[in-house]
Amino acid sequence: MTKDDFQRFANPRFLRTVDAGLLHAFFSRYVIPPDRLDIAALASTSEAGLAAVADYLLHTAKTDIPEGLTHDLHRIDRLGGPSGQDALLEAARRRGRVLVPVADVGKTSPRVLALRAFIGHPEIFEEAEAGLAFIAPPSVSEFVAEHEGIVADLSDERLRQLQVRAREIFQADLREEFCEVIPYRDGGDEHVLIRHGAPLTIAEVVEDGQKAIRSYREIASAVLAYSAEEGRLKAWGCAKVMRTALARAYAEIVLDSPGLFSTATSRRICTLDLVEDGRGSFTFRHAHDRRIDKVLIYEAQVNRLVAGPRGAQKVALSLMARDPAGDALAALHASRADIAYGAGGWQLAHLVIKVMLRSDKPRPPVIAVKIKAPEIVSFPRHRHEKLVMDLLRANGILCAREPALAAAAAE
Repeated sequence: MTKDDFQRFANPRFLRTVDAGLLHAFFSRYVIPPDRLDIAALASTSEAGLAAVADYLLHTAKTDIPEGLTHDLHRIDRLGGPSGQDALLEAARRRGRVLVPVADVGKTSPRVLALRAFIGHPEIFEEAEAGLAFIAPPSVSEFVAEHEGIVADLSDERLRQLQVRAREIFQADLREEFCEVIPYRDGGDEHVLIRHGAPLTIAEVVEDGQKAIRSYREIASAVLAYSAEEGRLKAWGCAKVMRTALARAYAEIVLDSPGLFSTATSRRICTLDLVEDGRGSFTFRHAHDRRIDKVLIYEAQVNRLVAGPRGAQKVALSLMARDPAGDALAALHASRADIAYGAGGWQLAHLVIKVMLRSDKPRPPVIAVKIKAPEIVSFPRHRHEKLVMDLLRANGILCAREPALAAAAAE
């Protein structure tokens, strides 16, 4: 756990929002010398008690803080964000439990909610912790099949074969032989959680007053999420090269379609061709979704390409513009009248758009989306995936399997 992690828990604004009983219950779990932290002082919300906690976390050497406390703070911090809050509330709903009164949810920060669940509802905390691995991060690797409807076979024998292949993939990256696969269904998607050894950690520690070297290997998780309806596989939680290897193994073993995700077109997820065709005048249409108020083009980058020594293209010049008002693309073209795509030697490298949602709140929700053709579409997927993907599809940004579909989007 880094010093920044400790600082988040030592922040006075955070400590003042935590019930004193929760802090007392948490720190009482560990053996801490009274001269380092007076647990009794946490029985009240006195400033002295809160200051003592902050001082202990910020000014105690990490080697002098109980290892269990460090580990548990790290676990709480992992669930102390918006995605962790969603996982905790969903786990509580499945069990018919209430972590905090509905009226207080909006006043309870995700970190406080995680601490409350850790102390009072450990089974819910552990379920949410396990489920957090299934929540896609902003950036994932996507693989598209040539057609939809290929059914996944997640029988015990196929899962056993996938586990053997995954073990080989991670062993080749020096992750040892531990590996297990856990299937999980979420809506129409089939998820497979692959738990494997993380890179070896070697740490200098203090044991019986003496310096010692200890090594350990944590358990990491990778996830494969497949939609037969869309013919799309998403992978995250490990290095890109391993995501590609896992996708190929999934196609061969689970989909019984060797080579399905090995073609160049399987990684062609998005395109900016229509944006280039519009030069600086392209705008996003969103009338199909009443939840969207407007779409701003916040950032745009273009590259000037030239032929390299061996004939391959290389970037000779990059230009980028940002505009909070949402006209970055137009501003970029206005600054350089010679920008011409295709034969002109220029290429649109990426866009960052901001999707503004309708809301009666003073600060409406904003979804930032980065598009870098042909493989990257990055945004907070755990809440807004369908909305964003439908928007990109409606504007011809997502690659269609059939050319006719792309033409229809352009119209």
